[in-house]
Amino acid sequence: MPTPSSPPTQPLRGKSKLGKRLLLLTVTLCISVVVAEVLYRVLRASPYVPPEIVTMDGKRVPTSEIANFLRTAGGKGFTPKHPCGTLAPGLELKQWYDRPTQPEFDADGCVSVKVNDLGFRDLPFTLEKQPGEFRILAVGDSFTFGSGVQGADTWPQQLEELLRAEREGPVEVINAGFAAGTHHVAGYVDWIRSDGVEFQPDILMIGLCLNDIGEIPMLGYPVLAPKHPWLGGVSEILNTIQKTMTMNEVKQQKLDGSLVLKYFPAPWEAAKEGMRSIKKIAAERDLRLIIAIFPMVTQLNERYPLAGVHKTIGEFCKTEGIESVDLLSNFLGREESDLWVHPTDQHPNKIGQGLIAAGVRDYLNANPTKPQ
Repeated sequence: MPTPSSPPTQPLRGKSKLGKRLLLLTVTLCISVVVAEVLYRVLRASPYVPPEIVTMDGKRVPTSEIANFLRTAGGKGFTPKHPCGTLAPGLELKQWYDRPTQPEFDADGCVSVKVNDLGFRDLPFTLEKQPGEFRILAVGDSFTFGSGVQGADTWPQQLEELLRAEREGPVEVINAGFAAGTHHVAGYVDWIRSDGVEFQPDILMIGLCLNDIGEIPMLGYPVLAPKHPWLGGVSEILNTIQKTMTMNEVKQQKLDGSLVLKYFPAPWEAAKEGMRSIKKIAAERDLRLIIAIFPMVTQLNERYPLAGVHKTIGEFCKTEGIESVDLLSNFLGREESDLWVHPTDQHPNKIGQGLIAAGVRDYLNANPTKPQ
């Protein structure tokens, strides 16, 4: 009697091979994910260390404290000789940044700051004007001082070079950034009256940064971390992806920065009174006064959040009969980070400072005399 044949085994063998392949693929994928996570953690750049001021004796101070540092750097025995700027004559320091990439930084990641004998971050110049000299006194805060850039790259120095190339006589643009002893418009008044006008400028120019008139941040968007990290935040790769997506969503929001002036009006009211007082001083000394309105270097596109603030300042100046130039148009359409000193510092870099200088030069060429 014939023996019954065994059932076919080929389908079972096929399923077994498929299962092994899926298992191998799963294991390989898991190993790849783990390896990628390890490599990402090892190779990714560590977070930037905040910038610092480095004194000649090695003392280090956070750059965020630069206004107070410069105000007190003269020491108890410092007695200024008027007229002068309030910065300590001969003061030298460096501003240090973590891993900068721009060529104006030295090998140690620093830019140098040197104060001249008259108390300004500027090259040496005389109190008395040369025959035929065209002189501008540029009063302002950290934007005018040139925080994060070399002295030659500040907008007053770049403007001086531009004007010298176009004019026949001597040109002096005095960098009075922080030289008034404060970084708010209302605080400039007393120094301009006591010292600034004695430098006999043809033009008194006030560099108006938007945070001078209210609590307006350098960035037009908050830097947010996701509220609910994927997988509980165990993967740095996923954390980075999620944070990037979160920030892209935040940057898409249209903000109205002028609301700051509406709900926190005190700084703006003080700034207005300061500009009125400076106008009066300029009129008494027959000086041409120009308010140069600087944009924040953030979202320089259709979502620029501070257009309303620019409009408010411009309308005030027009109503008060104060000459002004708004430099926002010189910045619009540009990538914001290309104009930053450093990822940790959104002050205008050499290029941004050059945009300010070129904008002021163009305005002066188009308006060689005070508009009537």
